[in-house]
Amino acid sequence: MSVSKSGPDSKSVLGLSRLIFYIALRTVLLLLIVAFILNQFPEQMEVQSYGITAAVAVIFVIYIVFFLFQIRQIKNSRYPSLRAAEAVVSSAILFLAAFAAIYVLIDGTNPGSFSEDLSPFDAYYFSMTVLATVGFGDITPVSVPARTVSMIQMALDLVFIGVVVRVFAATAKKRSSKKVVADE
Repeated sequence: MSVSKSGPDSKSVLGLSRLIFYIALRTVLLLLIVAFILNQFPEQMEVQSYGITAAVAVIFVIYIVFFLFQIRQIKNSRYPSLRAAEAVVSSAILFLAAFAAIYVLIDGTNPGSFSEDLSPFDAYYFSMTVLATVGFGDITPVSVPARTVSMIQMALDLVFIGVVVRVFAATAKKRSSKKVVADE
């Protein structure tokens, strides 16, 4: 009696390998899309504060829709823990991009709002240092709007770390436990 190499275990490994590949591909694609969009902002802008407020609202509505989509993807996934990990990374990328876009808007409409002019990369870097609470000090908010948004990001960073990660992890755990029960 010979053992076939194409049994359920090899299909499972192939499916998992394919999923990991697609997760990496989607993450790289998301980073490229974010970089492209952030680089579309002009260096100097003539936008009123209500324009910035509207842009912020649109950015966060997109983020919430993406968040809810990710929860659905985890619930329907064969590998919910991997999908949850992808969701956390993707959500972090978009969360940081949202604040980077706000920082670019602030700096573009009011030059001198930060200790140096912000390129889109600089704004993303600053957003990440705020999330990581590193505070290197090379870029600092100087104007009241820049400081206000930085404080809002600090508060929302705590929410992001506490709530977003927990929601995705709990969804994956719930999905995994349903999968185990279904398998028995």
